Order: sequence, then C-alpha cells, then structure tokens
Amino acid sequence: MVQRVLLVAANQERMPDPIPPIGAAYIGAAVRARGHITQIFDACFAQDYAAELADSIRAFRPDIVGLSIRNVDNVAFPNVTCYLDRYQKMVAVIRRESPDAVLFVGGSAFSLFPEEFIEKLGVDYGVVGEGENVFVAMVDEIDRHGQVVGDYADDRGLVLPGRVENLDAGVSPALDLLDVSRYFAEGGSVNIQTRRGCVYKCTYCTYPVLEGRKVRTREPALVVDEIEEAQRRHGVDFFFFVDNVFNFPVAHSAEICEEIIRRGLRIRWTAYVTPAKSTLELFELMKRSGCQSMDFGTDAFSDPMLESLGKSFDVDQVFRVAEWCHELGIRFNHSLIFGGPGESWETVRETVENTVRSRANAVIAIIGLRLYRDTPLAEYCISRGLTTREQIGITPMFFISEEVRDGITEYLSEVASTYGNWIVPGVKKNMNERYFKRVRRRGVRGPLWELFEPVEYDSLPPQPIAGPTGEAVHPRRGIFRGDDDDSVAREVTELSD
Repeated sequence: MVQRVLLVAANQERMPDPIPPIGAAYIGAAVRARGHITQIFDACFAQDYAAELADSIRAFRPDIVGLSIRNVDNVAFPNVTCYLDRYQKMVAVIRRESPDAVLFVGGSAFSLFPEEFIEKLGVDYGVVGEGENVFVAMVDEIDRHGQVVGDYADDRGLVLPGRVENLDAGVSPALDLLDVSRYFAEGGSVNIQTRRGCVYKCTYCTYPVLEGRKVRTREPALVVDEIEEAQRRHGVDFFFFVDNVFNFPVAHSAEICEEIIRRGLRIRWTAYVTPAKSTLELFELMKRSGCQSMDFGTDAFSDPMLESLGKSFDVDQVFRVAEWCHELGIRFNHSLIFGGPGESWETVRETVENTVRSRANAVIAIIGLRLYRDTPLAEYCISRGLTTREQIGITPMFFISEEVRDGITEYLSEVASTYGNWIVPGVKKNMNERYFKRVRRRGVRGPLWELFEPVEYDSLPPQPIAGPTGEAVHPRRGIFRGDDDDSVAREVTELSD
C-alpha cells in the first residue's frame, strides 16, 4: 500500500527574503523515491495559512503528515516574535482535518527544544536532528504494518537518529514540489547546502548542537549537478550557499568553484564566509566562479569582543578580507551581534567605527544574544546564576551585557540613522518592505543588502544617556510587543552579567 505523505513547511517569515524550505524538498524527494505519493504545503506565501492548510489536507487526504519547523522565534530583540502559537494552530488544523493521520514534527527549531515542543504540540513523533533517513524508514514501517513497529522512538515519541555520515547517498531536493519561480522572483535565489557540521567555537551558536563539530562534505560534482539541474529545469541563475561557513574546508570550497568554472556555468552566488583561514587565492577563485557577494559572520570588530564570542579571527583579518573584496569587486555584509559578555561602550564604539571604516556595503546589527541550551554562552549564564537550564527554552531569552543594556537599542538606532546601510532588525531600521518588494518586481536577484553602498566614515553618534529600554516590569525582565500578524504581547527574558 502506498502512503500519501504531506509535508508542511511552517515558515512564514518573508523579511528580508522568503527562504525556500530545502529541507522539506530533500525529505520529499527521499519519500517519493520509495514510491510514496508526496506533496508539500508551503505556508510561506499563504495569506490565511490555517484555511489554506485545511483545504490542502482535504484535497490531498494524507496518511502521514510531517510538520517542519525551522525557527523558534525571529531572534530580533527587542521586537521578538515567538512562533509557538502558529505551530500549535497548524497542529490543531491537521488534527481536525485528518484525525487518523500519523503526525511527525522535525526541523531545526524542534531539534533545539524537543522535549518542550513535543509536549506543547502533541504530535505522535518528533524527529531530533537529521531526519531524512529515519523519517523515510518510519514511513515504510507504517506502509508495511499500519504503524511504526520498530524501536525508533522513546515513550514520548522522540526519535534520535544520529548524524547522516554520507551526505552523497541521498537524492537531490524535489524542487518541483515547491513554487521555485515565486521564490526566485521574490527571494532572489535558491539555497544549496554543500556540507554539515562546524569546527568553530562561537559561544552562542547552535550549529555544533544541530550538526555536530565534525564537518561532513558533499562531493563537489554532486553539488554542482544540483546547481545545474536547478538552472536547467527552473531557470535559476542565482544561488545561496547556506552552509554555516562556505570557505571551510578551503580545499572543498575551491573544488566546488573549480567545478562550476570547468562546466562553464553562468551563475551568480553568495555565501556565509568566515575571515578565518581565508586567502586571496580562494577569494579570486570564488569570484571567477560567480561569487557576487559575501556575508561575513563578523559578530564584532573589537578584539576583546571577538575573543569573548569565541571567534577564530581578529580585527586585522577582518580588515584584510574586506580589502580583498574591494579589490575584487565582491560586495559584502558584516553581521554583528552587540551585547555579549564583556561588552562595554568602548567596545561598542570600536566595533561601529571599524565596521564603517571597512566600507561594507551593508551591516546587519543584532541586539543581544539568544540563549540556547548546550552552548558555551548558556553554560556561562547558568554558572553565574543568571538562569537555569530549565529556564532556557522556547520562550526567547537574551543575554545583554550590564554595561550597555540600558541604551544599546537607542544607540544602534541612531547609528542606523547616521549610516543608512546599517540594518537593525530588532527596531526595523532601514527595513523598507515595500521598497524590497518593488526591486524584486524589477528582477533584482541576490540578497537585498547588496543594494546598499558603502558609507564613508564621518563620526559616531554620542554615547546615549543610560535609561530603561522597553516597558520595564522588573530590573531584568521586560514585555515587548510581537509583530502585527500575531498582535500578542510576548514575555522576553533579558539577562545581564
């Protein structure tokens, strides 16, 4: 008996760009390769996701539903939105419209807080981590026996399959299950993953938790096969390498670039890049293969803060890669995080000044560090009595250094007013959604920050007079309004050392 499998990609975040659910497309391809009938309901473009999901379920009549949840919240302090309510509503619709379907949940958000999510969502099974192989195996079990009979899950329904060691053993993503043309028109690119795992030790980061510290790479020729197929079948010519770091291992990155050049593919692409271990030769090769821009996970432009955040490079290296980008005509962005342990007004101002002097096309400035379990930052906070492991969970909790806690939001807003290429998502500075949509309609491809131009250094806004941020209800707690779609006040815990 063939199973009818509906995959529900729950993400609805479209700012600054809608991101295609490549994970669901990989799983869809794997399930379909086993002979099952597969469909993806993608909530990203839904105007009324509950009604449209209900219609999709009634039309498709699934035997199995897999809910993929990528983000816990928008990580945009102080205007934080937690997505739990949305996921609960989706589960309620699925249960109402298809009460007999076996319901799975997975995705990176679920994998970060599996115990809480499986309790709050009330699904049958929750897959922690890399679930493409085990999900297919469990679908086959249901197909053969009418239920899962193998020893896959614990008594709560949690499934812990371990890492997928051979990333080349699977199938290419089923992009035909997605509205690729719309994603390309409104998002400007299609995502490609070339590796999993991260050797770096950034104190706040979840990549080692989700993917492990061992780097597992895909065969470069297979990566480029995927690019070539997307270009041939869907007309895509701009790609986003969404690895946590594209340029490590260096040899693997170089092989991918060389394969693109060897095949003569006329594409453009962007990637997340680390200044650590970068070479001018690699940057030149990346440029020749179509690299149009780089997003540096700089985090800070001050050596004390780079050390505090566990980064593997220093200020001089950041200036060096910035200069290479200018020489080669590669546009670049600095992603920064303000408020880590040891952050002071001196380090804040040093980061701002150095960032502007590097003449980046754009800067994305995040306020505070979102806490996740099993990260060095979480252990730092727990060891100092700022929180407990149990308190770190789905409800967003951010660390902000005591010295800059009062005033950092206002200060970065002023910086973004002074330098128009600074984007501060937490206060929605320089994020004009109407403008972004307009340029997409004109056919602009790639990250929208590429549209910004470097701004010459002039001066820094004065250090703000310390004062409360947000609606204070406790010295270290605040209530902040969610986005207009949810229109609910959300409690956000704010920690300081």
